[in-house]
Amino acid sequence: MSIVVIGSINTDLTIHVPHFAACNETVLGNGDFATSQGGKGANQAVAAAGGEFPVHMIGRVGNDAFGDAAIADLLAAGVLCDNVTRDADHSTGIAAIFLDPDGNNSITVAPGANACVTVDDVRAAQAVIAEAKIMMLQLEIPVDAISEAIRLAYQHGTVIILDPAPANAALPALEGIDYLTPNEIEAEMLTGISPLAEGGPRKIAAEFRNRGVKQVVLTLGEMGCYIMSDDEDTHLEAKKIKAVDSTGAGDAFNGFLANALAKGLRFREATEIASAAASLSVTRSGARSDLPSWDDALEFMRG
Repeated sequence: MSIVVIGSINTDLTIHVPHFAACNETVLGNGDFATSQGGKGANQAVAAAGGEFPVHMIGRVGNDAFGDAAIADLLAAGVLCDNVTRDADHSTGIAAIFLDPDGNNSITVAPGANACVTVDDVRAAQAVIAEAKIMMLQLEIPVDAISEAIRLAYQHGTVIILDPAPANAALPALEGIDYLTPNEIEAEMLTGISPLAEGGPRKIAAEFRNRGVKQVVLTLGEMGCYIMSDDEDTHLEAKKIKAVDSTGAGDAFNGFLANALAKGLRFREATEIASAAASLSVTRSGARSDLPSWDDALEFMRG
């Protein structure tokens, strides 16, 4: 039994700022910038690798120093990288991350090699997809590669978790997706329904269910999350925490959700421990260095 992640691999360049820049405004950052490893796909792979199941990463990096560092970091976290391709024609993806004093972020991504993940890359990893119990996807690679991954997962009975981020990317067909995990911004962009409106979260979840999604987890930041399936239709409150850095919180959520489901936890309990992990992650800096352990998330959830 294993988990496979197909998605982006980036290097993150982070700057702390007093406020986000407006159009044509230059903002002086607070101190030095920090370099770290990121990309939604790679972050989710590292979060999932904290559990008991082998985790495979499928994606592309450049044939550059950032690519060397990205693969080394994944391997150090226990992620298997046999299906990560080195692209001699494109750079490793870069994310420029700006953090304000409240821990909110603004992110701009240069996709580099991530934009060159192909259908053939996915097909070459068909054996890995077939053996996996869970497959995690995001929208930072081309939609044709994502759609092929979904097709192969259907064929082999692999459970699919789709994180529809960024929401302005091309979206594959949602029919038959096992778990969809949008945040409030992505959900509103994809449905036109505000999560702040009366009954908004439930309407959003119902809309995605109408599009063929089996289980929906709408993450709502400090307000928790809303879940809907054949058996669940409820809002789960989040514990109050002091946010330091929200970067990677959604990736922590998805990685822990995958682990919980692979362990056989029911939908609601899996969502609760994923939410606990995400909450703990925002109390620390960094998209990966802030990841809690499974035991820490479990203790936080039950405390």
